[in-house]
This record gives sequence, structure tokens and C-alpha cells, in this order.
Amino acid sequence: MMNEDEIPGRNLITDGRFSDRWRDHWKRLNSDGDVSTFTDPDYGQYLALAMKALVGQTFNTADLTEQQLTGATYKINFVYENYGSGAGSTVYLKTSGGAVEPINLSGLKASEETLADWNTYYDHSFAKVVANDSNISVELLGPAETSDTKQLRITDINVQLHFVPLKLARLQVDERLYQVPA
Repeated sequence: MMNEDEIPGRNLITDGRFSDRWRDHWKRLNSDGDVSTFTDPDYGQYLALAMKALVGQTFNTADLTEQQLTGATYKINFVYENYGSGAGSTVYLKTSGGAVEPINLSGLKASEETLADWNTYYDHSFAKVVANDSNISVELLGPAETSDTKQLRITDINVQLHFVPLKLARLQVDERLYQVPA
């Protein structure tokens, strides 16, 4: 019996936990709002974006043919909280070919008792990548409100390329050939 678990690869994002050197890898893309890092006792260091602040990172895609890319997808995972329910908080995935996929994070409303809850955003597939795309950008946009008390807080950003699982068709040991039934 073969193991069906996926083996994680290398994270294509550099410094997705926003260490003290996060600015070496993430660039400010506008001059709006505020961007800061803080530490949470449960989630570690995170980035806080307010008042339409925008940061981004671009990474190169794998050099694959269209056939090799068939069935493969880039997936993003992250942990976030939309502090104060700030409308407009968004993660954008953009390819070098011009495809844009927004992930709207302002749809969740915090309860009356809490200001925010950490949420896991898991395995979002970005299927618009084609073989001609040379890179992908991940852009983080803070909420639209002009109050710095409304923030998008985000950490643990991880992007990986997931391939279609391999299927064993035959196996040869020494001189003996074993066929796998279809």
C-alpha cells in the first residue's frame, strides 16, 4: 500500500513569518497607511497593515512545459486576523501574464466580545498560472478604513507548487516485471 500523504516542498515565499529582516524580501508598493510587525504569543511575529497599506513579494515560477503543468497548482496558505473587521483587506495573487486573483479577507465579522480571531486560510489553489508565466506576486492590502485600529494581521505565508500524484504502473525487480492492475 502506498502512502497518500503529500510531501511538502520548499516554500516559495521568503520570510512569510515576517522576521526583523522582512523588508529585505517584502516591498512597500504604495505610500498609504501603516505597516508594522508585532509578536503574538500564539502565532509569533506577524505583519499588520492599516489604511490601504500595500506590500508584496514576487517569486519565480517553476520552468515547466504546458504538459508538465497540467493538473499542477500553486497553493497558498496563511494565518490572518482582520482586526476590527476592516473592509477591503485582500491578498492578491498576480502572474507575470496579467492574471489576478483576489482573496477577500473582509467577509468575516468578529463577534461582539472579541476584536478579532486568528483564522487559517488553507490550500487556496491559484489555477490561472500557465507555462509562459515567469513569476507570481503575492500582494497584501490593508483595510480601506482610515482608522489605524482596523488592521489586516497576517503571518505564516506559504506558497508551494503541488503536482498530480504519481501512479505506479509497473515495477521491475531484477529480471521479474510486475504489472499494476488498472
